[in-house]
Amino acid sequence: PVLERNFNKVVDTVQNLEGESCQGSNMSRNNEIMKLSHALAEVCPQANSVFGNPDFTKIYGGCFSEDKCWYRCKVQQVISDEKCQVLYIDYGNSEMLNRSEIVEIPKNLQFPSIAKKYRLWGLQIPPDQDLNQFDQVITAVLAFLTFERLIFQY
Repeated sequence: PVLERNFNKVVDTVQNLEGESCQGSNMSRNNEIMKLSHALAEVCPQANSVFGNPDFTKIYGGCFSEDKCWYRCKVQQVISDEKCQVLYIDYGNSEMLNRSEIVEIPKNLQFPSIAKKYRLWGLQIPPDQDLNQFDQVITAVLAFLTFERLIFQY
């Protein structure tokens, strides 16, 4: 693969100690994200909701609860007849949605995710540390320090 010059990594979501989801940021990538957002906004409101058994390998449209915009997602888990846990594949965050907020999208919008998962190098957890508490604190600190900030450039 060819690396682009001046290709920046910007943190979008800090998930936990295991990784953070980042997006490459350059003008063509920003245009790609903008086109995708417009396409989803046109297609998703009229699309069929997902009922029955969702395909865990398929990409769907999901209506994000915070901004009510449509984003590409994968169903991670069926919680009940009405709710599913989804992962927004282009941003790395997840949430529980009603099935009516998860819709089929056309094949031309089903391509690999834009976000990539990265791990922090050199992070060591003390052996006597409560992992749940440590994970919550470190995740919050990393989110504060890195959210929407340039973390490395190549």
